[in-house]
Amino acid sequence: MFPDTATNFLYDNEKLSDYGMVLCSFDSGGLETVSAGNSLTFGTVKTGSSDKSYFGTAGYEEPLSATFQICKYDYRYGNESISAEELTSLLRWLARRDGFHRFQLYQKGYEGVYFYGSFNDIKLLKLGGVLYGLELTLVTDSPYGYENISFDLTARASVGSSVFCLSNETGYIYPKVFTCKCLETGNLRLHNSVEDRVTEIKNCVKGEIISLDGNRKIIESSSVTHKLYNDFNYNFFRLGSRYDDNLNIITASLPCEIHIEYESIRKVGLG
Repeated sequence: MFPDTATNFLYDNEKLSDYGMVLCSFDSGGLETVSAGNSLTFGTVKTGSSDKSYFGTAGYEEPLSATFQICKYDYRYGNESISAEELTSLLRWLARRDGFHRFQLYQKGYEGVYFYGSFNDIKLLKLGGVLYGLELTLVTDSPYGYENISFDLTARASVGSSVFCLSNETGYIYPKVFTCKCLETGNLRLHNSVEDRVTEIKNCVKGEIISLDGNRKIIESSSVTHKLYNDFNYNFFRLGSRYDDNLNIITASLPCEIHIEYESIRKVGLG
């Protein structure tokens, strides 16, 4: 069970509590305003002398960011000062230049939700020259969070497999992991009903495992003799989600076993 108020977080596979620290607030009162990360920027056009603006495009202008305060806290003795050695360990962990890392708040409502981010601003919080806490500003890679979804299915031509694309955003998502084991020899055609989209790989053999990475546009096979560059139509498999329909019905020309893992978009605030 996650607590109602976060006191801990995970960053790059390490917990704040591993350093003897907790999330806290050094401010005494007042409401906190937190961005929900859904500020859209609209591209519009006007025609002639009309005052009416017509919709053109829409996109998220800024990624999510949030500021946290942390302190050293012992549940027997209360707040304690932070030593120079402890500060060095914290900065080595948090003040990084090696890219975005997975971040997760341990708080009710955030179960399974994570972000990718990096701390771009760290301030020392001192009282009487003694260090008692840090203020951290996290900048993420996107205007929303993620949730990992994985499942297995057996696809056939006669009976479609129903899969809901569990995303808070419309559009499509390429799975980060997609493998398909062919149970018969022949030409494999995977059809997804949402976009009427077909992924085709010809000349598959029984027992062959096809791996697709639509984000990096990579296709691989367990069969070293399969000339995929000749037999693939380069429509990488993806899951679709429309405002009124997120049910993906998947059918296959050959019976096959499919494993899918994808990052579902979760529109939640941070902080």
